[in-house]
Formats: sequence, structure tokens, C-alpha cells
Amino acid sequence: MKSSYLLSASALILLAACSPAQTPERETTPTPEASAPTEATVPFTNAMAMDTYGTLAPVFGAPAALPETATSSIDDPEAVFADAITYAAETDSYALLIWKDGALVLEKYFEPYDASIRSEPASMHKSVLGLVTARAMQDGFIEGPEQPVSDFLTEWENDPRGEITVGQLLTMSAGLAALSYEGGETSPGARFMAGTLEDVEGTLLGLQPEEGMGPHFHYQNTFSQLLMMVVERATGENYTDYLSAKIWQPIGAEDGYVYTFGAGGMPRGYASFLARPLDWLRLGLLIKDDGMYAGEEIISADLIDQMTAPSELNPNYGWQIWRGATFQEERYYNDEGAGFAALSSEPYLVDDIIFFDGFGGQRVIISKSEDLVIVRLGDTQLEWDDSALPNAVISALNAD
Repeated sequence: MKSSYLLSASALILLAACSPAQTPERETTPTPEASAPTEATVPFTNAMAMDTYGTLAPVFGAPAALPETATSSIDDPEAVFADAITYAAETDSYALLIWKDGALVLEKYFEPYDASIRSEPASMHKSVLGLVTARAMQDGFIEGPEQPVSDFLTEWENDPRGEITVGQLLTMSAGLAALSYEGGETSPGARFMAGTLEDVEGTLLGLQPEEGMGPHFHYQNTFSQLLMMVVERATGENYTDYLSAKIWQPIGAEDGYVYTFGAGGMPRGYASFLARPLDWLRLGLLIKDDGMYAGEEIISADLIDQMTAPSELNPNYGWQIWRGATFQEERYYNDEGAGFAALSSEPYLVDDIIFFDGFGGQRVIISKSEDLVIVRLGDTQLEWDDSALPNAVISALNAD
């Protein structure tokens, strides 16, 4: 059965990534080119997402050319970036894109993949959600990061949980306990990750405060999903429609898709935004250029600054986005140093690295000082080295 296949494969991949008004009616489309049910023995790869996920909600685009302004290019980029390409190839990448000084200087796809690949990006979707939340603030739907969530989650109006702020959801410091995984595949946690949870909103609203814990950083997928609920209730629009109108179409992207909790269900706010590598690049450009895209303001520079600034409880985390300012050989997803850690073999060569982090090496890497955006999509790599790719690219660009 397809559902059990998803639970045993993609759900476990996404699980590892985290540790952890009425909603408008939704429009959902069947998965494009959906394949026949896949046998449970076939290992899932991120490239299979479009052909495997059962229900996808469209994020309609308005394709346009990249805003290239450079008058010169890099001669023989595959030779210049040989080390970066080698690392990407060794880690089973699908795509490696490099933008430098106003131009796409490398667009490399690894066989059998091409520019049309829309693979599972895991938690890179969280950074898209951060951008959408910032835009909702700009449009006046959310007052700012200090606004209590009870203004939108009215079920918590007379509950201490209603004092949680939008900013605490953005910075993974909301202080709520994780979903239970007791009971295995039938547990709320497993069904949430697998997309088979029937009452998503009710389950999220049932999350309880962590016992005996003060304010602390604890990365959880449920915080992102709650944030999506806040955005939808604040704007009065479906997340996918608001994303399409306010960000996706203005940056000239092609259609994307978000995996939903069943037909007509809530989109996953923490993962499974399926988009082309070139369109992930556009999102990186939007942040690099302080919310401007092709000369038009999409999100104010002030909000981009707030999004990418260090949060109070984790200097390497902003609003659903990661920072590389403080070197961490092992970067854990909670204050306790428990569970999975992302690895770095050495400090970044520049101190202003910002990045979208999808489990196992899905990355959009940004440096404003270098006028640089790097995109890597590919198979999940548990030993992914965070600094290897950007340092290889920066070294090549600065070589004599």
C-alpha cells in the first residue's frame, strides 16, 4: 500500500529532520504523473517525491527569466568549481547551482536529473514559511513577532499557551512538548510525520507545555505547523494561495507543490514543498538582496534583517532559517545536545552565511558579502558536511 510505504520511508526521513478565524477551504490537485503504488521494499529517495506523494496542493507560479545583470561570465565554470562539483557528485546530488555577482555562473544537473526535478527538500520549506510570515507582517495581518498567538488561535484565548508569541514559533522556542511516538506507527507523532493524521489542527492545539523547562531552543516540526495555522488565520487565505500571490509569482517561479495531510487537507508547513532548483535559487536571491527581486520590493529590508538576525536563545537560528556565524562542529537541533547533529569540518570562510537547512544536505546557502547563492538538492546524506560546499565555492572564487 502507498500509505504504509510513505510511513516507513519519507516519514522517517522527515522525522529525523526535527529531532521535532476559520481555515479557508482548500483546493488540492492529485500528484502529477502519479505512479502505481510502490512496494515497501523500494527505498525512498528525495527524487521520488512527485511520483510518490498522494495529494499535492499547487503553488501557482508566473515563470520569468532570472534577473541577471552581469556583463561578464566565468570561463569554464566546471573547471573553476571542480571541487564543489566533485563533492556534490560524491553526495549523490541532483542539482548544484551557483549565483555570483548578478549571474548564474554554474547550473549543473547530475544524470539522470535535469532542471525540472522537484525533489523533497525536507525542512527547507520552513524558511519559505518564515518568508511568508514576514510578508504577512508587512501586509498588516500580523502585528509583529511579539504578538500572542491567541489573537489567531482563539482556542488558547484563556490558556497560558495563548501567551506564546509568533516570534517564539518562528525561533523554535515555544516551549511545547513534542508529539508522542508511543505506539509506533499508530502514534500521533508517527501519523503526523506520515501525513495520515486526521485531525491535524486538533492535535496541534492539544500540545502541552514542556514540564520543568524554561525558555529554550527546541526545533520541532509542530512549531512550524502551528505557525502555518497562525498565518492562515491571520490572512484569511490558504497558505498556498497567499504564498503564490505574495512571493512565488512575484519572483517569477514556475508552479510548485506542497504535500498535504490528505485530499483537501492542510499543507505541511515544515517540509515537502516541491520546487525546481532554479526556483529555490530565486528565494535565496530574495534574501540576499534584502527582500528585493528584480528591482521590486517583495518583503521589506527591515523584516529580512529581523528574519536573519540571531534569535535570543540560539545565535545560529533566526526566523525558521539558519545562520553560520558561530562555528559548531556538531550542530544540534535542541539545547540539550541530543539526537541528530549536522556536521561541519571547519568554520565557514565568511562570517555572514545564512542557509535553508533540509535534512541530509538540502541547502540554499547565501552570503551577502560575497554576492553569492548556492543551491544543492539531492539524496539524503547523514554525513553531510555543512562547510564543505560553500567553502569550496568561495575558495574557487577567491583563488588567484
